[in-house]
Amino acid sequence: METEYKGRLTYAKGASIEFVIAPNQDVDFGDILVVEGNNNDRFYIRAHDFKVKSRWSGLNGVGYLMSKLDENGQVVNQEELDFYMGGNHTVKIGMAEQLCYVDDKGQLLNPKTCPDFFCQVRALNAQDSSLLSEIKGDLEIGFLKSGRGVLTMPVGIYGAKSITEHIGIFGTTGSGKSNVVKVLASSVIDSGNYGLLIFDVHNEYFKDLSSHPMSRERLCVYHTDDKQYGKTIEVNFSEVGPEDITACATFTEPQLDAIYKLSSMWKDDWMRYALQYDAKDIIDELAGCTGQKFNSRTIGKIKSICWNLEQELHVKQEEATVISQIITELEQGKVVLVELKNISPVGEQALSTLLSKKLLNNYAGKTEEERSQIKPVLIVLEEAHRFLGKKENSSSNVFSRLVSEARKFNLGMCVVDQQPRLLADKVLSQLNTLFILGLASKADRSKIEAMCRKDILQQRNEIKNLDCGEMIVATNYMRFAAPVKVHKYENFLQQRYAGYVPVPPII
Repeated sequence: METEYKGRLTYAKGASIEFVIAPNQDVDFGDILVVEGNNNDRFYIRAHDFKVKSRWSGLNGVGYLMSKLDENGQVVNQEELDFYMGGNHTVKIGMAEQLCYVDDKGQLLNPKTCPDFFCQVRALNAQDSSLLSEIKGDLEIGFLKSGRGVLTMPVGIYGAKSITEHIGIFGTTGSGKSNVVKVLASSVIDSGNYGLLIFDVHNEYFKDLSSHPMSRERLCVYHTDDKQYGKTIEVNFSEVGPEDITACATFTEPQLDAIYKLSSMWKDDWMRYALQYDAKDIIDELAGCTGQKFNSRTIGKIKSICWNLEQELHVKQEEATVISQIITELEQGKVVLVELKNISPVGEQALSTLLSKKLLNNYAGKTEEERSQIKPVLIVLEEAHRFLGKKENSSSNVFSRLVSEARKFNLGMCVVDQQPRLLADKVLSQLNTLFILGLASKADRSKIEAMCRKDILQQRNEIKNLDCGEMIVATNYMRFAAPVKVHKYENFLQQRYAGYVPVPPII
């Protein structure tokens, strides 16, 4: 089999590698290459820096060449300079790190040793099947990227390993975060082995996901206003707890105290009674039961928030709501899309908190045997710093509980954000899989480097120069952080389904 020769190894110490790049060969930042060992073993390396060496590289040599220039730094005698610069004594050195190692039996291992002097360095090819099995996964995302080239090696994540251990998708506006979510959702639809709950803040997923050939069986759409497609969200008064209210707005200490006392006093009917009775009657009732006198403005703020939520979430007394139906669909391995664009931030945060809390309580309340009969579920939360920021992160926050506790219940969080530095450190440390797209801010890149489970310091140049649709995938079970060219959603479906036409069907 023809291999693309790239050069020869000239130095190795631990996981650090240096090699001479062959003449007329290109090696770029981030190129993944193979060092062919002397014992039929192979070493996978990634180039992260370069330097040029010559017999004139020393200080004396440079000084001698400079003497051949005039006072303006221009060549005095080109023919004489060409004579000194000619020959085969100038070399380009690639500096790389060892990623992993394949022994003579084909077993993939963490770096165990280093290659011998002057071993051949080549490009990746079909022989490298051990590496392919490591990064392929059952939820495909894109193709392996090596330098400026893209290889036809599919890269994805293993849902059983990644979903319950939480995922972070980080990138600036225009870097391709939405396309990553669409491709991930498409792979989940194809698989049928996982549930996916997407809170769609900008209503940007329905058009594409509904065009998936299997959307009729595995995509369920909900919204908060009457539309021709999907189902309208309806909530029962008894389903709304005090934490759903406190998560969606800023309250003072007396207002928080009043909310929890109302809940304690009226149980499941607290929100209905808070809307039904006048502020004066509520104040008198609280004073009679608790001996505490509340201000009318305190009760007025609570009644105002409750009224807004009643209108936006269609809160009613009827017992039949869609929440139990949503949970059942997720347990069956379907993608549930909740559109949130047409409601206020207050309603959006309350609904996200309410659904996530019900899902967590449902999974936590099941026995191990019952959980083995249902699918693991991933919750996709956009603009996550609003829920999991440094100030918002607390023990009473359901999303904080999901990040710290949900793994044992077969639930996972997918945190999507433009500015990872705004997230609480405790949250970032729990994300075992990171999709790192283009990040313009040095502070964001530094935060990711500090919190990533894999050492990505040598990929700084690569991360800094990521184009739209390119990312680094770092996950616990992969032996290295893999550069990926993410599939464009339409092209991905065309590859999988012959005759696919990107026109959304009527649901």
